[in-house]
Amino acid sequence: MKKRFLVGFLIFLTFSAFAGPFGLRMGMSLDEITDVCNGVEPVFIEKDFYSFTPVKTHPLFKYYYIHVDPAEGLYCIRVLTDDIKPNEYGTELKDSFAEIKNRIEKVYGKPRIVDEIDPNSYYKDDNEWFRALAHGARRYFAVWETSNKNKLKDDLELVGIMAKTYGPDYSPVGYIALEYYFLNTESVEDSQDDVF
Repeated sequence: MKKRFLVGFLIFLTFSAFAGPFGLRMGMSLDEITDVCNGVEPVFIEKDFYSFTPVKTHPLFKYYYIHVDPAEGLYCIRVLTDDIKPNEYGTELKDSFAEIKNRIEKVYGKPRIVDEIDPNSYYKDDNEWFRALAHGARRYFAVWETSNKNKLKDDLELVGIMAKTYGPDYSPVGYIALEYYFLNTESVEDSQDDVF
């Protein structure tokens, strides 16, 4: 009895020590992801793109997706918030972005933040912040990257959050996307690019 408990505990510790975002780790197969998600299989969307239901969700996020290559396994996790309807200054979207960024900073440190507007954009005033984003004239994101000086934990190459929009011109809505790219992403891309 003690021996069985000890073996089970060691397996748990081994898995926990190497689990990354949402309990997943680089290179996992669809079967392994199903096991980690309490037997709930990822739902195929297209190519290597699936929706999944993590055991632990986060109240700020509603939609969960993964990219799993047949050879390389899991290489990307994408999670999205529900719709955010901000004012013209983008206040609600900026607040959600800041909240998520601050929480991720606790895990991966300070990010590089980009808040750029196209100098030729018609929408330059503060009260046109959201309109500029919706029209593709503004980029607003934070990124954490692995480099020689800074190695991200969990075998991650890059973590990024972006403020994004969708919907008709007259009534766009915003959302925040959080993406994790593992170190095997480049291998997947190289394999895909072999056709060129």
